[in-house]
Amino acid sequence: MNVIDAVWKRACAHQGGGPGDRHLSALLLVHGTMLNGGAAAAAVGFEPDDLDAAVEACEYFGLNGLAGVFRELPLAADSEWDERRLDMAFQDMDPEGIMIPAAFEDRYDATPEDFDPVPRRRFGLGRLTRH
Repeated sequence: MNVIDAVWKRACAHQGGGPGDRHLSALLLVHGTMLNGGAAAAAVGFEPDDLDAAVEACEYFGLNGLAGVFRELPLAADSEWDERRLDMAFQDMDPEGIMIPAAFEDRYDATPEDFDPVPRRRFGLGRLTRH
């Protein structure tokens, strides 16, 4: 597994203490709910602080359009029109599903120090002893 995949997997498990790790985790949490349940599910499924963290994460990764959608999510809790509007905006924004991985990789390449290091895996037989 490469470093990018390891950091992504760690963020999916809500682990990692660096600012980049925390932002990626917050972004993936709300993004996943949007993918699986839409704007209304995200609007009622998260506390305002969670949504604010996701907006901040979008901005951190340069995803300002997505930040705008996430910022308006509370509207979807009370309005079917807003729910549909936000769902459509979200779907139209990234039909190929590459926006977040690309933004993450760009940010990681630019500021790897924002992410906790990934432990190197050791391969082989382990420690050899002489007889």
